[in-house]
Formats: sequence, C-alpha cells, structure tokens
Amino acid sequence: MYQRCFLRAWMSAKFSKGESVRLLASLAAVGCLLMAVACGGGGSNSSTSTITTVGASCNPTAITAGQTSTCTATVSGTGSYSSAVSWTASGFGTITPAGGVFTASSVPFTQQVTITATSTQDTSKIGSTTITVAAAGTVTGVTASCTPGSVQTGQLTTCTASVQGNGNFSPNVDWSTSGGTINPITGIFSSPGAGNFTITATSQQNSNVTGTATVTVATGANNQLPIVVDAGPAGLTNSYVNGAFTTITICVPNSNSCQTIDHVLVDTGSIGVRILAKAAGGELDPAQVPLPQQKLNGTVVAQCNQFVDGFTWGSVSLATVQLTQAIGGQAGETANTPSGASVAGLPMQLIGDPTIPSVPASCSSGGLTNESNLQGLGANGVLGLGTFEQDCGPGCAPGAGSTPNVYYTCSGGSCSATLLSLPQQITNPDWVLPADNNGTLIQLPSIPAGGTTTVNGNLYFGIGTQTNNALGSATVFDTDANAYFITTFNGVKNSCSYIDSGSNAFYFPASGYPNLMTCASPNQGFYCPPTSVSPLVLSAQNQSASNTNGSQGTVNFNVGNATALFAANNKMNFAISELGGTNSGVNGCGSFDWGLSFFYGRSVFTGIEQQPVTGTNFVGPFWAY
Repeated sequence: MYQRCFLRAWMSAKFSKGESVRLLASLAAVGCLLMAVACGGGGSNSSTSTITTVGASCNPTAITAGQTSTCTATVSGTGSYSSAVSWTASGFGTITPAGGVFTASSVPFTQQVTITATSTQDTSKIGSTTITVAAAGTVTGVTASCTPGSVQTGQLTTCTASVQGNGNFSPNVDWSTSGGTINPITGIFSSPGAGNFTITATSQQNSNVTGTATVTVATGANNQLPIVVDAGPAGLTNSYVNGAFTTITICVPNSNSCQTIDHVLVDTGSIGVRILAKAAGGELDPAQVPLPQQKLNGTVVAQCNQFVDGFTWGSVSLATVQLTQAIGGQAGETANTPSGASVAGLPMQLIGDPTIPSVPASCSSGGLTNESNLQGLGANGVLGLGTFEQDCGPGCAPGAGSTPNVYYTCSGGSCSATLLSLPQQITNPDWVLPADNNGTLIQLPSIPAGGTTTVNGNLYFGIGTQTNNALGSATVFDTDANAYFITTFNGVKNSCSYIDSGSNAFYFPASGYPNLMTCASPNQGFYCPPTSVSPLVLSAQNQSASNTNGSQGTVNFNVGNATALFAANNKMNFAISELGGTNSGVNGCGSFDWGLSFFYGRSVFTGIEQQPVTGTNFVGPFWAY
C-alpha cells in the first residue's frame, strides 16, 4: 500500500502558508394534505373539532402615526373548527379586536409593534407578526446598489439600500426584481437565466419612494469537478490509500495545445497546480504541450517545494488550466493569468522538468528525499486548493527580510535562490477564476466500516456563489494567519491544527492515550490499536483560532488497526475512514491534521484569504463543515 505521510516544511511563519501532509504538505404532498385539512373544515363528519395553528400577517408592515395596517389571520384545524380570532397589539396604537385593523399612534422614534391573533375557539393557539411604526419623519429618497454587479447564472449577489429623509423616518425597504429572485428582506439576488435585471428598493414607510440598481447575469460556469478515491495512477509500485484524485487539462496559454492529466491529487493543504513531467514518470509531455517557463530578468525560474520528509523540484511554468468542462450550456472553469502578471498564464510547477539544472544542495539538504517522480509523488500531479492566494506569499517577494530556498533562478547549469513577485509565484487556481474564486467545497459520501475499494465524490469551486456550494448550516472555523485553528484531544490543546484533503489519515499526537500504539514496520507511521478494541471510538474538540469568531464543536471519529485495515479485502480497500497516524507537530506547536478520513460523509469548505462569502459576514481564511 502507498501509505507515507508528507508534512510540509515550515520555513517561516508567513511564506510557508499552511501545512500539507500526505503528498504536499469539499412538501408538496404535505402541503396539499395540510391544505385539504384546512379547507375541509365545513364538510367534516367529526363531532369534535381542533385548532392546530394560527398565523398572522399585516399589510403594510411599516406605517407612521395615524396610518393603518390591515391584518389577516390563517387558522388551520380539524373538524368543524372556527376560523374566528381576536386581535391585540403590544402598544403604539390600537387594533380592532374583530376586524384586525391597526391604527398607529404618535411615537418619538421608530418602534416595533407585535400584533397577535388568538383563536376564539382555543385561546392557547396564537399567531403573531410585527409592524414598524415610524416617527413622523419624511422619506425623501432611496438609493440601491448590488455587489457584485455582474454575476453568473445561479450565483448570488447582495443588494443594499440607503434611505434618506427628515426627522425620525424608517430606514427599512422591501426588495423586488424585474426577473430572477430576491429575498424581500435581505436583498440577496440570484437568477437561473442570463440578462440585465432591475432591482428595486421600496421604502416601507412611503411606497412611492424607490431606488433601483442593475445586475448583469451572464451564463454561469460549471463549477463541479468529479473526484475519485482509488488505488492511484497507473504505474505505481504501491497502491495509494485515501488519495482523492481528479482530472484536469493543461494548455499552453492562448493556444489549443492541451493535454488532459488524470489522477491529480486534490489537496486543500497546499497551494497551486503541480504536474509531473513525462520524463519523471508523469503524463505531461513537453513535446505535446510546450509550456513557456516563468522568467525573472530573462532567467528561468525554478522551485524547490519542500516537505518534512521530501521535496519536489521543477520549473515554474505558465499554463491555462481547465478545471471543469463546459456542460449544459454552461462554460467550464478555467484558471488563467493572475492579476498584475505581465505574461499570460497561471504559474504552476512542472515537476521533474528535464530542461532545468539538477537539484541545488540548498534544496536537497537535511536528508530529504527527492519525490520528483511518480513513485515518490504517488500521483500525476497535485491540485493545491488551500486557504492562500500564492504558495509562498510576501515571505518570498521583494522586500522580504531574507531569501528562503523556495524560488531559484537558473543559468549556466546552476541555480540560486531568489525572491519573486506575487503575480509570478505559483498561484491558487481557484483564486484566479472569474467568479467562483473564494474557496472550495469537497463532498465525499460515507463509507462502510473497514473501508471500500472506490469512492466517487465532487469538488465545487466557490463558496456561496452558486446554489450547489452554499455554506448552509456548516460551522465556520476562522484560522490564524498561517491557516491554523485549534483542536483539543486527550486534554492537549493543539494550536497548529488544520483540515487537509491531501493527508490520507487523521494525524495527531496521542502520547499516553490507552491503546493508541504505533504499528510495526512498515506501517510505523500509523496507529495500530489491538484488534480486540479496534476501532477505537474517539472525540476531539475543534475551535476557531484565538481572537477570531469563537466557533467550536466536537468531532467523533474512529481509529482502527492500520495494518489490519490495509490487509482487508485482499488489500483492495483504498478508501478507509478509520485510518490514523502519528504527528509530532509543527516547529514545536501541537498539531492535529484532519486528513481525508475526516472528509467521508461531510461537506468540507476551504475559504481563501481576504475573500468574502456573499450574504454572510465570513471572510477567508477559514475551514468549515
């Protein structure tokens, strides 16, 4: 089995940008039934009747002193029930008990009035709503705006309004649209069809005063990329366990010279596209796809991508990366040139590029293994979709205090470490997409205990940008500047913890925990609790990094005997949810790595730094599930 764990080397607090382990270190029928019951009250043969619910609504919902609002009630029940209600108001006006007409009195400032409808048959059944009573101010104008003003079909935009007036006027508006749908209260808009749509904000106090904005909706992109957990690419000596792979297309910028590469590892713990050259056992053939190389002052740029136990070496090349394909009239998702770049193409690493000099000693020092080949990498490439925009960032850019051994310029058969501007660095492909560019969602189904052979799932680009990638009820865990949050296990607080689809197990420290012993060789990096108690039922507590949004939650998980798990089903189980291993931490900081074992049966989001989620207060970097 292909079982090794790669911990990403942390060369400085900022430029290393995250940890990567494991190769680089998402009622119609009921309604009809209820309607039949509600409407059938007069024809029931029952000798008894019951009130089940009372609802209330008023129109308009915002008035000023002396104005009226008419309230209506909806009563549901069984048998020959009575639809009569009695109306009451919490204050700031009067309401006719039987008719439901509310008349507002004078108020010193805007007030909320609760209107209550009580069933006359069963006074325990009530319904309520609210009316805004504004002071005797005057609304003079409304301005509206929507951000972003241009979206794709199915994507969301948030509209806001500013109300102008004199005195204590109401600041509230109701939203409407010429097409698509908009929440009348929150102003969140989307449309399944393309076009230009007029968004209208109407003053609740004075419906004659409105403001408008225009939203342009273009045909949306297919943001769904299939992923598979299987034995890994053809040609591997050892099968890959818990590797989530996908297929992408690499093209020469501004050309039709392209090659589709399968079994690219999906890794939320690293940044950037890294493809193994054919010369190193991979699939990308420079003769078919002659990618131009990134240059600095006319000199070729290379990269040393270091991990705790190994490194990859290759050129920084420029490509157009087709992440998803066009489908059903929707365009595909294509990553191209980063903002500020002077040369076309997305900077990526061509691992094992035979045209650059051999590995410099500063890259291979420390006894690290060269993983710039198929057997070392275990994949034809890596799709790094972590929380950062570039893989190194300001720590490798001009102005940094020192020059780390990450980027190199190569000439005359040798390479020297250099600093590189942000647009030239290897870049998160999701971040440069036209619209779905604030993060990703990975969804993998639950799998049987003990593992299974193959699992199919999906990767979605964007968070809250389309109907298929909404955060929903997911808990958002803010991270610190290095993409870490906090996991507490066995009473130990691990402040350098993270969620990483590129890791193939739960990796965590468990010193002194009963039965969490390491396996015998060759699986000594994994846990092997005695088979009599395997799997162990464990729990840990996750929480946002200090001084962030304070989210927390408990995760229950199982860890089985890795040696037994690898041997099961004639060694044909490549997706295993109970796989756990050891983790010594990051530069002395305790670390819990929630690897691919964590992803089964969950929707896991990765939010990119500085990128907001439409309709929420969340801004990356964050993890969510």
